[in-house]
Formats: sequence, C-alpha cells, structure tokens
Amino acid sequence: MKILFNAYATKSDIQELMGGGRWKKVSKVFDECKKLENDPFNLRPNKVPSHLVFKVLGLNYSFALRQYKEQTNAQSSKTAQLSN
Repeated sequence: MKILFNAYATKSDIQELMGGGRWKKVSKVFDECKKLENDPFNLRPNKVPSHLVFKVLGLNYSFALRQYKEQTNAQSSKTAQLSN
C-alpha cells in the first residue's frame, strides 16, 4: 500500500486502498479530494494529498499505518519460521 508512504495519491493508489473498487467510485473519491484540496492553480491534476483520501474515506491514517506494519511483521515472521 504505497499510499501510506507517499505524500500524494493517484486514482490507482486509491483503488488499491479500496481493495480494487470500481473505477467510478474511485473517481468520486478522487473528485471529493480535489474539492477539499482547494488548489486554484491545479498544480497536480492527477494527484491528491494522501491524507485527504483517508479523510474522505473516513479512515484513520495512523491506525491504517499501524495495521499495515503489524501485518507486514506477521508475514515476515511466518516466512522466517517456514524457512527454518
């Protein structure tokens, strides 16, 4: 989930976060983020701030990051046990 570690997210990143959701719904989330960003010059037309994606989806960024790290640690532990 690269959206957790990048400052800006694309529609593909949002789709990955949503678990492969439909493109129409991903576009709605992206458009809502663009409205919240309130960038008059539209400097990044294909990207939105990652923290806004979490805000629009109603997710807590720090909780998602902690959950991702725990999942990664658990997977690496299982891999280490299998290799021994």
